[in-house]
Amino acid sequence: MTVLQKSFSVSELTSKIKNLLEPEFSVVSVKGEISNFKHHTSGHMYFTLKDKTAELRCVMFRGMNQNIQFKPEDGMDVLLQGKIAVYEVRGQYQLIAETMDPAGLGTLFLAFEALKKQLQSEGLFDLSIKKPLPKYPGKVGIVTSQSGAAISDMVNIFQRRAPYIELVLRPAVVQGEEAARDIVNGIIELDRIKSIDIIIIGRGGGSIEDLWPFNDELLARAMSRCKTPIISAVGHETDVTISDMVSDVRAPTPSAAAEIAAPSFSELNKIISKNLDQLYNLIDLQLKLQWQSLDRLSDRHEFQRPNTIIERHREVEKKLGHRLSLSLKHIISIKKTNIEGLVKEINALNPVHVLERGYSIAFKREGQIVRKEDDLKVGESFVLKTGKGEMEAEKKQSLPV
Repeated sequence: MTVLQKSFSVSELTSKIKNLLEPEFSVVSVKGEISNFKHHTSGHMYFTLKDKTAELRCVMFRGMNQNIQFKPEDGMDVLLQGKIAVYEVRGQYQLIAETMDPAGLGTLFLAFEALKKQLQSEGLFDLSIKKPLPKYPGKVGIVTSQSGAAISDMVNIFQRRAPYIELVLRPAVVQGEEAARDIVNGIIELDRIKSIDIIIIGRGGGSIEDLWPFNDELLARAMSRCKTPIISAVGHETDVTISDMVSDVRAPTPSAAAEIAAPSFSELNKIISKNLDQLYNLIDLQLKLQWQSLDRLSDRHEFQRPNTIIERHREVEKKLGHRLSLSLKHIISIKKTNIEGLVKEINALNPVHVLERGYSIAFKREGQIVRKEDDLKVGESFVLKTGKGEMEAEKKQSLPV
């Protein structure tokens, strides 16, 4: 005997499937590779999430995908969180994604946001506690890799724009598990050197894993305790780390940090010229005011008829004028001496003048200054810069001390 089964319409069957799937998978996380990605003009994202054996259609609506911190593209492994929904028109189920993180980095993003929220609540990002950079620093400490592009870029910019700055490099590991601790120790060591005016920490660009040491809580707290102003220069302009937020000044790149740290020679010359102009204007104003007072005295005395009084006051005016002239000459002489002293100090800091007096500076091939004899190996070539040019030299042997 044949038993007839109840038949469903397509809509009824699809509705039943919808009622079974959606409550069961209202919150689901799934990881896979993006394919067929399309960012529609409406702002919605449509794509397929796949692995070796299966595919899942996905959609991420505009209101949700505006919070993504990276650019999704085909071939990228991602971690999605959302809910399963049945699209009845086509009889397909799909994932409506609410969050998207690079696969394997979701934990890092969560840790970053959690630490950011905690430190912000403690006031470590407050503008009120940030230390201003000194206008005219003399010595700058740098914590970064000794072999990276960041230190090379910074040294080149300092030598070109502000060669009067003395640089102190504290080499540090800037990537990996030991990096954060090493950077913290570098900050502590440089902060103990009282003559250092600014500390720069940072490195060149990289992935979020490469830059992760600069999101370390110990580093953030060490920076907040540091008495010396800190410039954070990590990665590229689009990279933002916890160290950027805690630092007194954030530089978009290491090269920008070198430009921010100190004024150039041309800027110093403008400042000196401006101060000289203000001084001359002040002296000129005082002269005019004093002569105006004398004129008033003279006019007032002319109305007094007795000749003896007039002559007596004229003598007083002459004496006052003479004393004023001597005083102004003395003031101008002192100001001129002070200005000449400042100019000599600036010229004394100019390494070109030092070289012209017969000194020379030794540079490695990489552009690093040779500060002690064991910076070079026997047989290693280097460049010797003098006041009249450069020459290539080679270390033969170390002289006995």
